[in-house]
Amino acid sequence: MNKKNEMSAANVDVLVETEESVVNLSDFALFLSVMKNEEAHRNILSIITDNKNLKLQKVHVEEVVLNKSGKRAIRLDAWAVDMDDRYYATEMQNDTDQDDVRKRSRFYQGLLDTPILKSGRETRYRNLPSSMITFITQDDIFGRDRAIYTFTERCEEVPELYLDDGTKKIFLNMSSRNGRPELVSLLQYMKNTTLDNPDITCRDERILDVDRVVQEVKQSEEWEAVRMSILSRGFELGKAEGRKVGEAEGRAKGRVEGKAEGKIEGRLEGQIAAHGDMILELLEEYGSIPDTVRNRIRNEKDLEILKVWSKTAAKSVSVDDFIKRIGEESC
Repeated sequence: MNKKNEMSAANVDVLVETEESVVNLSDFALFLSVMKNEEAHRNILSIITDNKNLKLQKVHVEEVVLNKSGKRAIRLDAWAVDMDDRYYATEMQNDTDQDDVRKRSRFYQGLLDTPILKSGRETRYRNLPSSMITFITQDDIFGRDRAIYTFTERCEEVPELYLDDGTKKIFLNMSSRNGRPELVSLLQYMKNTTLDNPDITCRDERILDVDRVVQEVKQSEEWEAVRMSILSRGFELGKAEGRKVGEAEGRAKGRVEGKAEGKIEGRLEGQIAAHGDMILELLEEYGSIPDTVRNRIRNEKDLEILKVWSKTAAKSVSVDDFIKRIGEESC
């Protein structure tokens, strides 16, 4: 996947929420940018796992895992490997109302193991490393008011008998205050990313270190490039109109800098074009796009519909899957 497509996929969630001006760690683009930092990644995993001595040997962000046909199956937000060769995949999920995250975790687990079993060597399942998949959510998908839900496989007939297959799934819930103080404080920090947040009741040194990285990222040229790329296409189209009354438009989350009336039309056209380009770029990862689908996307002028399609394209696993999804959404 080329850099342009990576940027489009990483910023779908940021792009569609154009009214919010404050960027928090729960926002997809900032989360990925911070998790590139090994120390921040370690501190976040250390709090989640309740292991202050956790050490990592490898860190990646936005890793694409392919299915057996060689097409993109999932995109892992951030993943790491510790010194014991245990794998950690961490996902920021802000659209739990759009899909079943529990079944999504099942799908992720299988595909996380796939590259290890595709090495061409004789399969030795005992060599599969342990893994932990974490979904960080804004809402309580289980309704039990817990900040953390941890799942492992065990026998129904003999509850104390665990399968011990090396897998663990964790769901973090930003809406609850019931959990370890440092974990709850980390989740509240992700939700409202400032140390002045009154919901941060435990000023753990690891949270302070994460905040330091957040501030460094926000002041970096790389972050500015991310912000500038969110609606780069819309920026180009709307800039000519907007320059009559103000400076460059379309920075973070598709908003236009300046409030002059003369920029409104250019901004709208830019956002429509940007969403269309983003949808096509994401779908092109799967192969050829039928002309009927391409024309339908290009001819759609309703921005709200394009916002929905942008999210749909990011979650789809093929062009056919996208076509099916938008067909169901229009019913």
